[in-house]
Amino acid sequence: MRYSVIIGVLVLVLGWVAGAAVAAEDKKPAPVEVRVFHAAGWTQFLELARADAERDLNIRILAEGGGSQAVARKITELGRRCDLVVLADAELFGRLLSGVCPHYTEFATDEIVIGVGSRAPRVAEAETDWVRVLLRPEVKLGRADENLSPMGYRTLMAWQLQARHSGPLDLADRLQRKCLPLVDDVSRLPPLLHNGDLDYAFLYRSTAAGCDLRSIELDAAVNLGDPAADYRGAAVTFIRLKAGAPETVRIAGGPVLWALAVPENALQPEAAARLAEYLAVKRADLLKRCGFRPLSPVRREARGGQGSGFGVQGKPGEGTGAVGNGKTEEWK
Repeated sequence: MRYSVIIGVLVLVLGWVAGAAVAAEDKKPAPVEVRVFHAAGWTQFLELARADAERDLNIRILAEGGGSQAVARKITELGRRCDLVVLADAELFGRLLSGVCPHYTEFATDEIVIGVGSRAPRVAEAETDWVRVLLRPEVKLGRADENLSPMGYRTLMAWQLQARHSGPLDLADRLQRKCLPLVDDVSRLPPLLHNGDLDYAFLYRSTAAGCDLRSIELDAAVNLGDPAADYRGAAVTFIRLKAGAPETVRIAGGPVLWALAVPENALQPEAAARLAEYLAVKRADLLKRCGFRPLSPVRREARGGQGSGFGVQGKPGEGTGAVGNGKTEEWK
C-alpha cells in the first residue's frame, strides 16, 4: 500500500514537471524571421548553422542563395528586401550595393582550387601539371559565369595569373574556349563533377570541402588565397545586368574575401546584426569545418557616413563597435 502511494506521488510530481515544461515552452516567443540573401558558396554552412541559430538566438533563417551579382540585383533592380546580405567578394558591396549597404564586415578568406570529377582522366598527372591535362581536347572543363558569380571572374583571374607565373601566355583564352556550358554560380558545378558530366572545374576550397570533392591545389601566386599577396596582375571585366543599358564593371585581382552586411532598409536590423555576429564570429569553428578560413579579428568596413557593429545604423561610439568616416576597425 505504501509503495502504491509513493508511486502515485511520483506520477503526480512528474506530471506537474512535464506540464510546467510545456507551459514554459508555450510562453517562449516565436522565432524572429531573418531573411538572408547569400552567395551560393555559403549554402552548406547556412544549412548546418540554421538549427543552432534558432536554438541559441531564437532566430529563424530564411535563406535565398545565388551568384553574388545575382544577389545584388535582387536588391537593386528587383526591389527585394532582406535583413542580411552575404557576398563572396567584399568589393562588390562598394561596386554594386553602396547605396544600400554602405557598411560591411569581412569575415573569412578562401582560395581557388580545381575540383576533380568522378570520371576525370589523368588525375595523378593533373596534380603535378594541371595546365597540360586541362588543355587536352578530351577533358571536359567547367566554370561559373563571370557576369553572375565572383567564382566566374576569379577563375579567369587564376588563369591569367598562371599564364604570367609559368605560361603558356595564351592559357586563359585556350581554357575559356573549352568551358561550355557556363553555370550561374559555383553551387551548380559539384553535381556535374559528381555525376561525371565534367572532369574538372574551378571552385572555392570551401565548396570542394563541403561537397566532398577531391581537389587540386593551385600555386599561392595563383589561388587568390593570401590576403597579403598582390594579385593585381589579373583583371576581368564583367557585365552588370540591369534595367536599360548593361554596365561593364572592371575588377582587379585580389584575395578571396567573404563579407556580409545589414542593409539600411532591413526589416529586422537588430536581429540581423545579432545573427551576423553569431555566424561570422561565434561560429568560426563551423566556418573552419566548412573549408573557410575565418578572420580573427573580423574587419568591419564603413564607406563614409556613420555606422556601427555589423551594419546597424547608429552614432559613432554607440552600439557594438562603431565605425565611421570610411575607417576600418578590427574586432576579435
